[in-house]
Amino acid sequence: MEHTPEIQKQYFQFAYQTGSDIWTHIPYTYKAQQMLPFMERDALVLDIGAGRGLWAAKLVGLGYRVLGIDYVESIVEKVNKRIQEDGYMDRARFMHGDALNIPFVDKGFDMTTDIGTLQHITENNWPQYVSEIHRTLNDHGYYLNISLSRKTPQFLGWNPHSSTDGNFTKFGVHYHFFTQNEIQEIFGNHFNIIEQQFETYNSQSDPNDNVVLVFTLMQKKSAS
Repeated sequence: MEHTPEIQKQYFQFAYQTGSDIWTHIPYTYKAQQMLPFMERDALVLDIGAGRGLWAAKLVGLGYRVLGIDYVESIVEKVNKRIQEDGYMDRARFMHGDALNIPFVDKGFDMTTDIGTLQHITENNWPQYVSEIHRTLNDHGYYLNISLSRKTPQFLGWNPHSSTDGNFTKFGVHYHFFTQNEIQEIFGNHFNIIEQQFETYNSQSDPNDNVVLVFTLMQKKSAS
């Protein structure tokens, strides 16, 4: 099936409703929390591609305020309703938004997190994505990215480790599996990499899948 933005959006709308997205079943949060930088309580975090709000809830539990964006409007409405019912709308809110056109002012966030969104953005849009992350982070703000790694041996019957470009399409969804060099090339002009780690997980997306994630913590470079 050919990849188109609309097909991909429909896929995520279904995945969010059913909990069938790969992130629901991968226990990435332990490593992600270990890599979070020290920030003051009440620091404001932007969560890109916030989905069902599971990671955002973890951040709220750590004492941060969170604004999440996702381009699936139905999930935004559902998560905001749950946040209201759970009584922490003063700490978190979701908005419909696009990672390539973040609907917030310049330098408004202390940290931005992205759990599995960048890997679905095509290469021609990477510069715009980085520009938006950079624009909306305050001076010396942090950025935590968790993406699929090219070290992955098998994903949905495909071997990313042997791929020359890391691009893969399945069920109309585009995936990119990143190398260390790619991450440095994509972000190096605007961010310093503070820490990078790789973790391997079994994935329920396919019985034989063995997924490697790359966790990268960066900090916005000072204006020269």
